[in-house]
Amino acid sequence: MKNSQPQSLILWRQVGGVAALQGAITLTWMLYRLYLPQLLAGFGFAGFDRGITILEDTLAIAIEPFAGWLSDKQRHWMGTRFPLIVVATIVSSVLFIAIPTIFIFGNPVSPLRWILPVVLVAWSIAMAMFRSPAVSLLGKYATQTELPQAMSFLVLVGGLVGATRPVAGEFILSLGPVFTFGIGSFVLLGAVAFLRSVNPDAVVSELPPDTAISEQVAIAPLALIALTGMSVAWGSRAMGERILPHVFQTQIVGVDPKLLMAGFTFALAVTSLLAGVIAVRLGNQRTLLGGLVATPILLLVMVFSQSFAIVFVAVLAVIFTNSLITIGTIPFALSMVPGRRGGFGVGLYFGGFSLGMTLYSVLFVAPLAVPAVTTAIVGAIAFLVAAICVVMGDRLKLTSSTTIKNL
Repeated sequence: MKNSQPQSLILWRQVGGVAALQGAITLTWMLYRLYLPQLLAGFGFAGFDRGITILEDTLAIAIEPFAGWLSDKQRHWMGTRFPLIVVATIVSSVLFIAIPTIFIFGNPVSPLRWILPVVLVAWSIAMAMFRSPAVSLLGKYATQTELPQAMSFLVLVGGLVGATRPVAGEFILSLGPVFTFGIGSFVLLGAVAFLRSVNPDAVVSELPPDTAISEQVAIAPLALIALTGMSVAWGSRAMGERILPHVFQTQIVGVDPKLLMAGFTFALAVTSLLAGVIAVRLGNQRTLLGGLVATPILLLVMVFSQSFAIVFVAVLAVIFTNSLITIGTIPFALSMVPGRRGGFGVGLYFGGFSLGMTLYSVLFVAPLAVPAVTTAIVGAIAFLVAAICVVMGDRLKLTSSTTIKNL
């Protein structure tokens, strides 16, 4: 049931609920990635963590769009996406608790030891089933012009949680898997309970009503959404996994690179709030395009320059330009599909992102062995491909608008 709330362009309580769930998703994935090598090694699957990660990303390519499509159908039938989100979250929480239980009480020499990697993959599937439906709720909690500001709150919460990984990893591992996974499971359940308490079916009053005319979606916009996700994944992976660590190790001597990465992630999260305000004033597509063009230039400056001052300024600048990307991609995906197809649009973006991660992992088996200059060039090209997608998306929307006016 739709509950329209007047006199607001952003339903901040509902956005806060989605942000809480986003933070819980980030936390559980962070805990999972930290413990994955240890869990697999304990059951005789040492070195399987890379293969498991690739498999999970590969499955997400199809699962994320399917989950978004299914949530769109559910909203059309029932007037809400929330049941799918609740069921998938509960299943994820149960499986998350089951992982350390199997590790503690399972038999690593029994043929049944294969149940551990099966449960690991099942958990990742369950997690993929509710991310797109949950994030797509933003399309109903804010008008299209205000979406980047709403998205910036999600980036802030997720980024603050993610910033703890480089500096708190060893401490988290010292807690043990049972306690750590138990916390993650309860945080997931608590986040979805909080979202439920703030009326997740509310709709900002300025949104136009859904109509049957918006049932059909052209292939071209969908392809652009997926390609944008794939390209941003390549660029982000290249920057975070190879370029920034290289710059921190070679240009900023004497400071722990892990501390610098934590600071970068924290600054990116906080800067997203400013990026959201700018995107609202200048328009999301324009600011997103600016981020996608400026970021590759700054990446090349960082790896080619030998001046500490220039590199330092470039790092500060890329924090801002990359924040324009992180807060702008989901609003871009939502703008490319009709309102009733928001889940599918977000799912396609996340599916494309997973495809990019999969291809990157397959092609760059040993990413740290690849020269930083080569990685920077690859990352720059990826961001520029995403920029081309944004430009083409704008032209498609303009053409579509002109056609409708002429009908």
